[in-house]
Amino acid sequence: MKKRNTKNNSNLTRREFHKRNKPFYKKKSFITLISLIIICLIGGGVYFFNNKSNNEPKVEHKASHKKTDIKLKKVTPRKKTAEKSKKQKPQSVKDETKADEKKDETKQNAGSDDKSIKNPGSYNELVYSSDWFTFKLSNDVKLIKDANGDPALMINYNYTNKTQSPQNPSQIQSKYIILKQDDQQLSATQATGDYSGIIDSSNRDQVQPGKSFDGALLVKVNSTDDDVIMSFLNIQTNDPIQTTQPFKLS
Repeated sequence: MKKRNTKNNSNLTRREFHKRNKPFYKKKSFITLISLIIICLIGGGVYFFNNKSNNEPKVEHKASHKKTDIKLKKVTPRKKTAEKSKKQKPQSVKDETKADEKKDETKQNAGSDDKSIKNPGSYNELVYSSDWFTFKLSNDVKLIKDANGDPALMINYNYTNKTQSPQNPSQIQSKYIILKQDDQQLSATQATGDYSGIIDSSNRDQVQPGKSFDGALLVKVNSTDDDVIMSFLNIQTNDPIQTTQPFKLS
């Protein structure tokens, strides 16, 4: 057997000889086998690891996904119990405002109370008289044009102050004498030209107690054809007295 092998080995080239006599761990077949074993081991390990991971129970992180609902409790403030006010017996209130006004007016005009007034107002023959004043109307009544060029009725008068304090005749006249045309009260207006002096003086001047003054009133009329009616007031009640004075314009 040895001789046969020697003979066969002699026929091989050196390269083939070395190739045939290589150690088993250097042979290609052995390396291939080892590589296959390693690949199988790696593949098995990967398969085993994945299978194990799939079989493990999954843990959900609920804290990161769960919505937290916070319920706010509505707190209603307690209402304070209002203490009921106890009503006392009402006290009577004496109204002295009107009494003071009336008292001041009486003091300014006559210097006495209403009971002392003997003549609260009367009219006869162009004379309007009371305890506080006297108006004597003149027959000189004119229809003129006022400062705006509108028709106006001018009535001259003589005023006597019977009170104990200075009085303005125009203010007394506008307070106690009323002029109407077709039931509409006429308003005072301003004069122009020759008539402005007496009208301005009547509106401005003060008449001392016991003194007389020649003045005039001027009112704008709505029509130059309709009559104007003059009425007079009771100085105690401020109600019109029965007697009136008409003025015919046409």
